[in-house]
Amino acid sequence: MNKSFFEDDSIFGQLLPSVNLKLIFIPFLFLFIGIFTLFSLEADRDLIKHIIYALTSLFVFFIIILLPKELLKKLLNFSIFFLIFLLFLVFILGYEKNGAQRWLRYSFFSIQPSELLKCPFICFVSWFFYLSVKNINYKLLIFPFSIFILILFLLHLQPDIGTAVYFFTSFFLITCLYIKKIKIFLILFFIGLIFAFLAYILNEHVQIRINEFLFNKSMQVQSSLNAINNGSYVGVGLGEGRLKYFVIENKNDFIYSIIIEELGAVFGMFIALLYPMYLYFTKKASDIIDNLFLKNTVFVLSFMTCFQAFVNISTSIDLMVPTGMPLPFISYGGSSLLSYALIFGTVVNFTKYEKSSFNQSS
Repeated sequence: MNKSFFEDDSIFGQLLPSVNLKLIFIPFLFLFIGIFTLFSLEADRDLIKHIIYALTSLFVFFIIILLPKELLKKLLNFSIFFLIFLLFLVFILGYEKNGAQRWLRYSFFSIQPSELLKCPFICFVSWFFYLSVKNINYKLLIFPFSIFILILFLLHLQPDIGTAVYFFTSFFLITCLYIKKIKIFLILFFIGLIFAFLAYILNEHVQIRINEFLFNKSMQVQSSLNAINNGSYVGVGLGEGRLKYFVIENKNDFIYSIIIEELGAVFGMFIALLYPMYLYFTKKASDIIDNLFLKNTVFVLSFMTCFQAFVNISTSIDLMVPTGMPLPFISYGGSSLLSYALIFGTVVNFTKYEKSSFNQSS
């Protein structure tokens, strides 16, 4: 007798009732928006590569969802050491692009280790904070704090200040969730000020970007604003935009302006609201979680997704200094898509109903 693919004893039959489908649908929507935007840019080679990246990311996304929570936590925590090793390799075997050395190339593809490090870093730091609070042993925090400083230092050398801001913000947020002491907040605040000051003093391209933002618009930002103004409320139509070709990094950092030129500010607002909606649905899904580690890790992962989207969109409309952050799961780039496949998959995994030690109060 042939059984239905979705019967209760099949993999998907067991999976579907245990997960929040909204947390799967919204990443799918982001992915399709990115594919159609690349299609409108008439870049056939990039579109094919993007589709391959997207399919690979979807495969990783579902594999992550299917893993047991305990196994996924261990894999993420141990992978941070391999990815930090790749960060070191960037300075030996990496190649330079746009004045920064952030990528490793192998055969026909390249990876950006700092992108792939986002999810494991948040999981790793959250786990050590959880252990320190649970065991009332704050000496354990020396390890994640040392890893945090090391990553900031390596990103400063590349330089990749935008990604460094991501790691600093996520570390600060994790600290706020686990340790509610004003002294710790002040220490991190001053570390942030020192890092920002050093980044400005020691990196000429950071000085140029900040000065252009404060005193006069760069050609990059101005071309983005022109494309947005041309789109107005309803856009000029998919594939009909013309100013998009003058926008630098139109597939990556400034893809939001391309979307608005062709589909309009109303659709752009819809995309901007999808990210906080995702955070809201994640928060609702995590409310039933008893384990503090899972609850906080899920919140930080989803909050940082919103944070990165906010930075990217603000850059496109000249509200913030350009940072090089892609629009999550929409912008072109294999490392970015794979990074958010890990993030979105981990959020679904950690919020799914599963009888394990993780679901018990600690």
